[in-house]
Amino acid sequence: MTLIEMLSSIEDTRKRRGIRHKMPNFLIMCLTAIMSGYTGYREIGRFLKENQWEFKKYLTFCKVPTYASVRRIFMEIDFDDFATKFNQWAAQFLPMCQGETLAVDGKAIAGTIKDPQNNYQNFVSLISVFASQRGIVLACDKLENKKESEIYTVQRLLQALDIQGEIITLDALHCQKNS
Repeated sequence: MTLIEMLSSIEDTRKRRGIRHKMPNFLIMCLTAIMSGYTGYREIGRFLKENQWEFKKYLTFCKVPTYASVRRIFMEIDFDDFATKFNQWAAQFLPMCQGETLAVDGKAIAGTIKDPQNNYQNFVSLISVFASQRGIVLACDKLENKKESEIYTVQRLLQALDIQGEIITLDALHCQKNS
């Protein structure tokens, strides 16, 4: 499966009227920005505008999306579906290396706390499996702390990678008697 085929399989929930960017093209532009180190909506929008002539060489569109469009579309995309399909696509290019060191950790995504006064806030974390020697993320998944445990999410990611013979580093949280 090619990257474009994978991105084409992501459901586009936008209303058909007024769509200026095909979903695969939009995602390619945004992935390019993110891989270049631009992670905020405004940063991604600025990157797209600064590189619009390069994108026009390879993609079909009228104007690059603004940061407001990037934000709106990102909020509509089903992250679980995207992460699953992206991990499946990436797995064909990232075979496991015997004896590799993998670092597994979760980081809270900035700006996901809605009620800072609440003692038990529901924040979103991104859990990733990082291959230290190669410097790449092999898999990632989202975690909402009110819905499930980081332990379960990490176990699911490691099972999907079919890891054997690798060294895995984890937080002390994962030193459970029954896990």
